[in-house]
Amino acid sequence: MLKRIFGRRDKAPAAPACGGCPLAACATGCKAAVLRMDCEHGEAHRLRGMGLFEGSMVRVLDSRNGMLLEVKGCKLALGQSLASSIQVLPVG
Repeated sequence: MLKRIFGRRDKAPAAPACGGCPLAACATGCKAAVLRMDCEHGEAHRLRGMGLFEGSMVRVLDSRNGMLLEVKGCKLALGQSLASSIQVLPVG
């Protein structure tokens, strides 16, 4: 009866809707889709060669010192400034 009165609050709060945020703002465990890369052309070309390109899915493994990502089953480490220049859309 108490559950009915007070309601169950097992659901996690929904993430705020956004049009995109920097990859550096994502927390550990976050999955996101890459929207665009605003870094230098050479860096963007290198990242695309490693599988990080617009539309790819990434998972943040660690965000303490820079970013450790999982991209297509491989681990990729990025510095904080480079991660800040990549715009992503968190998906869950």
